[in-house]
Amino acid sequence: MSVAPDYVEPVLGWRVWYAVEDGGAIRLSSIIHKTMWPAGVPLAATCRRMRIPFLSTRRHAAPAAECRCGIYATTPPALREYLAVGSAWADVVRIVPVLGRASLWGIVHESEHGWRASFAYPRELYVPVATLRGRWAERVVRELRSYRVPVRTVSGTTVDGVLDEVATLTALAA
Repeated sequence: MSVAPDYVEPVLGWRVWYAVEDGGAIRLSSIIHKTMWPAGVPLAATCRRMRIPFLSTRRHAAPAAECRCGIYATTPPALREYLAVGSAWADVVRIVPVLGRASLWGIVHESEHGWRASFAYPRELYVPVATLRGRWAERVVRELRSYRVPVRTVSGTTVDGVLDEVATLTALAA
């Protein structure tokens, strides 16, 4: 039996990614798993649950109701904790936290704090540039445009400042 998607249009949820150098280009990376988001094509979810051969756990399509797999997106209030983690590392290892909205589709499971889906792609990106150095900030913004979505800079110097500025820009764009 096949399962019909619950939503006709993609679900829009918020995410935080890291902008990282990958093969000479700046790409979006998931902050929990080391998954690079390809530019120009949707990311397809896979289950990463560890498989132990003698326990007969079956592979399944992601996201499965009985698993925690899938591509996650959340509501704006939950962004704070993810941004706080990313901003602490920005100057140390050249990880740049990027927040934005992502379109989610396919099988979509809703939870109290957001969604997890079969497929996703960035819809719009916001790059906090206050702590980035000149040409590095320019390069990050320029190369994130390869995703062919709006890329905006925000100048907030604190997590709250960044979130307030993104909220204002999002309201103006609506």
